[in-house]
Amino acid sequence: MPTGSFQRHAPADDAPRVVERAALELAARVEAAPALEPSAAGDLHAAAASRVFLRLEESVEPTDLLQWLRGQPAGARRYFRDRSTKLEVASVGTAAACAFGEHEAWSQAGKGHEWKGQEGKGQEGKAHEAGSGSSRATGPRASAWFVSLPFDGARARDAAWTRFTGQSCLLPQIELRRDGEQHVLAVHITAATDRPALAAALRRASASADSCVVEPALVRQSDGNGESDWTRAVRAGLERIRAGAMRKIVLARTRRYSASGALDPVAVLSRLAARESRGFRFMIEAGAGHAFLGVTPERLFSRSGRIARSEAVAGTRPRGVDGVADRLLGESLLASAKDRREHELVVERVREALSACATSLRVDGEPRLLRLAYVQHLATRVQAELRAGIGDRELVRALHPPPAVAGAPVAEAIEALREFEPFDRGLYAGPVGVVSRDGAEIAVAIRSARIDGDQLTAFAGAGIVEGSDPAEEWRETGHKLLAFERLAT
Repeated sequence: MPTGSFQRHAPADDAPRVVERAALELAARVEAAPALEPSAAGDLHAAAASRVFLRLEESVEPTDLLQWLRGQPAGARRYFRDRSTKLEVASVGTAAACAFGEHEAWSQAGKGHEWKGQEGKGQEGKAHEAGSGSSRATGPRASAWFVSLPFDGARARDAAWTRFTGQSCLLPQIELRRDGEQHVLAVHITAATDRPALAAALRRASASADSCVVEPALVRQSDGNGESDWTRAVRAGLERIRAGAMRKIVLARTRRYSASGALDPVAVLSRLAARESRGFRFMIEAGAGHAFLGVTPERLFSRSGRIARSEAVAGTRPRGVDGVADRLLGESLLASAKDRREHELVVERVREALSACATSLRVDGEPRLLRLAYVQHLATRVQAELRAGIGDRELVRALHPPPAVAGAPVAEAIEALREFEPFDRGLYAGPVGVVSRDGAEIAVAIRSARIDGDQLTAFAGAGIVEGSDPAEEWRETGHKLLAFERLAT
């Protein structure tokens, strides 16, 4: 196994130096800020005082968020960037953590920042929609909570995933955020915050990182009996489909890589992002040396006020070696009866799920091609105006898991996956993203990998319907793993 490494020199405009003054100013404000009292977020009862947080923020010059994040202490770093590139959030530390949905019981101190879900929102709230590039002249924006949920919450967790439990919804302690062209450094303070420790962390966050980065070499391990095991699982799925128990099942597999040294998750994500400019980027650390990350093309939903958007993404072809080949592959995907049938199952499910949550619904008449660096997909957009009382928790319950990563019918497919897949998916193919009072961006965590020290486990799946061929589906998962293959030597 090769044990070499290569070096990459960071650009001269060092991100930590850009945020240094803001970090030092925030440290002083943290130490001077008054204690949080129940009255800080309105007329709250004393029992609710522990569910109030204060957000302090300072503007910074445009900077590279991933470079800044790489210089922060490992163990509790998180990152998310939406597919449109309008919203990007990097963070370190934890101000508050809870089960997804319980975050709505928290109130952000300051007028107009109580969490109201979809009710009682006026124009003041719209000024802070995620990714809107709004001005901070109206005061601190609505804080974003990081969300990461397992694909199958009822399945017992493998040991490798247990450290990720209990972090399904997290308010970061220190956050560097970009809304459009505006960059801010912010902190969140709760009644339990150790303020001297937070001020010290801010001063550390202002320090410059080493500009010489050593990245260990990554080598793919043998797939062993992977393809034969895959063929057996595909054939078992086809038997269930032919028996009428299901119409589709999405099987996943893993590929493992070893590195010549401990992997830095931020460095791995940076290299993935350099090759795949489109997609939702995410990273979740669960202790030093352990992380889940990826660049996924698939949105579960986005919400801006009472408008929710989702999409069906299913049906795949590789990208062509040139423009002509790429066009022909795209045309073959659009013309494929098998892929259109697989895609329509996902469209049908998304339409039904959002119909139950909406007063009106709009669905694209025909799928379009979603072209990524290594593959292209069929994609159909769906937009809904939400009913009163429908929030992000209800949308996740309605839409997850989509048939694009589970199968159809979903409940039957999940039961079959517990039988056919020899591993726990954990966070793979689960919801990942950020939510705030006024907006949300939740992606489906595919094209992803888990890092454990010097080991990387990548995940990929393929939809199995009548007419699927095990060898072709194996090759499709190989195309989806190309992003990680390109990292290996």
